[in-house]
Amino acid sequence: MDALNQNLAGELLLVGMSHHSAPLDLRERCAVEPTRIADCLASLRAIEGVEECFVLSTCNRTEVLVAGRIDERAEHLLANLFFRDAKPHQRYAHRGLHGVIHMFRVAAGLDSVVLGESQILAQIKDATAAARTAGSLGRLLAPLVDQSLSVGRRIRNETAIGLGTLSVARVAIDIARHVFGTFESTRALVIGAGETGVLVAQHLSEQSVGTLLFANRTLERAQAAAQRFGAGACTLDQVPQLLEQVDLVVACVDGAGKLIGADQFPRRMQTRDRPLLAIDLSVPRAIDAAVAKRSGLLYYDLDDLARVVDRNQQERIRATAGSHEILVAEVHKYLSLRSYAAAAPSIAELRARFDELREATLDEVLGAQSTPEDVRLAHELTRRLMDATLAHLKDTFKRARRPEDLDREYQRYLASREREEHK
Repeated sequence: MDALNQNLAGELLLVGMSHHSAPLDLRERCAVEPTRIADCLASLRAIEGVEECFVLSTCNRTEVLVAGRIDERAEHLLANLFFRDAKPHQRYAHRGLHGVIHMFRVAAGLDSVVLGESQILAQIKDATAAARTAGSLGRLLAPLVDQSLSVGRRIRNETAIGLGTLSVARVAIDIARHVFGTFESTRALVIGAGETGVLVAQHLSEQSVGTLLFANRTLERAQAAAQRFGAGACTLDQVPQLLEQVDLVVACVDGAGKLIGADQFPRRMQTRDRPLLAIDLSVPRAIDAAVAKRSGLLYYDLDDLARVVDRNQQERIRATAGSHEILVAEVHKYLSLRSYAAAAPSIAELRARFDELREATLDEVLGAQSTPEDVRLAHELTRRLMDATLAHLKDTFKRARRPEDLDREYQRYLASREREEHK
């Protein structure tokens, strides 16, 4: 590992947990609710050595990215703060260059349950906005998270992974289609009017669902979402009564905890002419998992959806062709810009010093006999020489890493991920 990568390893650390490393019940306990993000960022910045920080918590992952003077003690405190209940193999840590690679892969959807899903980009945007509001992004992390979003968009635009991209919401509706066949006579209740809930409703609307209802903490938000689809709206306290009337329930309320107990579902479901299908896309789960034991009811949570997705991933894996080269190029770009940013003050100082010496030297060399044209040409020539020298210096910084070296580092990252997943 060269000096820059060694330096980066001491400055940048990503610690996380995802569907690859931990079961849903553990991910629930480690998830960070949106209302707690600001407090978590403040707690991170209180750790000695942490100068910048970023927290991403979605239905399938919680990841913490920090920058500064990050030693083993800081890593231990960070892991203990967010992943206290996790065993070592249930979380992962990526330092330096591997942290950069991991961020880019996450943004590209290459680490998602549904390969290539695009919702992660919106989630990274939200996390970035929260970190900027908290003032926790600076010269190291701000360029990294911004470029992660750019990488995610580029891979979706330049590879086939962006064609027909699925989301967890879409997979949930595909499961429902297998249960009901068609949706024309299906009565659906979507709990939660956020982005995932609206996405579920959009897929249901495209399938001509018979009846669609939104339930949300605030009636106004439920009504706003319902208006887009000609649906009904209600508050969460009306949900128990509606469970008697609907065929499909999809819960999308991250951070709310258990909203529906097993005892709130209809007791005589065997008298129904079709099963009641409950799909929980929330973290923590909003529907009591014990409901899976009820006769006449089908229940799926995020881990169940992951198993369904695993059986249908081969086409999407083939669609990632080309992503490897793009990621390596983007990592090269990040390191080059970082190298140049670090050197920019020195280059500016060097230019100022060159100007001083140039002016002093020309004043000494050019005598009174020099014509105005001689003076102009001398200044122009020396300025061009200086510009060419500094331009070459800038290019040297921008070409600080050889692509083949980064390619080997990317392969090391993939190998380490595979070892982690087989622990």
